[in-house]
Amino acid sequence: MRGPRLRKANISSVAAFAVTALVALQPIVVAQPCDARQKSDSAHSVIEEVHNGKSFCVSHALIKAKPDEVWHVLTDYSNAHRTFPMMKKCQVIEDRGHTKIMKHIVAPSGLPCTYEYVIELKETDKKSLEWKRLSGSFKEVDGWWKLEPVDGGRHTQVTYATYVNGGMFMPQGMIRRQFRSDMPQVMALLTKHAENNTQIASRRDSGATTQSQ
Repeated sequence: MRGPRLRKANISSVAAFAVTALVALQPIVVAQPCDARQKSDSAHSVIEEVHNGKSFCVSHALIKAKPDEVWHVLTDYSNAHRTFPMMKKCQVIEDRGHTKIMKHIVAPSGLPCTYEYVIELKETDKKSLEWKRLSGSFKEVDGWWKLEPVDGGRHTQVTYATYVNGGMFMPQGMIRRQFRSDMPQVMALLTKHAENNTQIASRRDSGATTQSQ
């Protein structure tokens, strides 16, 4: 009698986990006016590109800030949860200079579940950030940020690419649909913070010039 009950319990647990995973990966819509959401989506569209046999979700943005300003926002790890609300924790657990071992805890908006995993992050000459999963939630987590100066270095062309393999209980179609919802919001937040920092610095420099005169 114990054997059949145990098998039944295991099957029920797997089914419950599968349902939770499917619900967690439904598209997330942040509460904001419809027009604003449509503007964000159209400004930062998401496409799919295959790299090394994996289908990455990729988004591009032209940010009116210098690459250094964008880099500063992206590498301000201790304040990442303030810049990107779904990033509940971004902790450097081992600093090897341009390579860092980091713990991420992310929480989809409006849902009780969180995902925790450890990545290896490589920083390259203030031009790119590239990461891969080492342990924790999901089977694979790969991605990168790439920064390219444009307009004589006054602005930055930003590329954000990510790939997640959730394993057998998280269909890739649902994961891609999640990214099509989330990535435009991430790009919009990065744009906002980098451009705001640029404006603040510009006003500060302008004030200092006026005082010196």
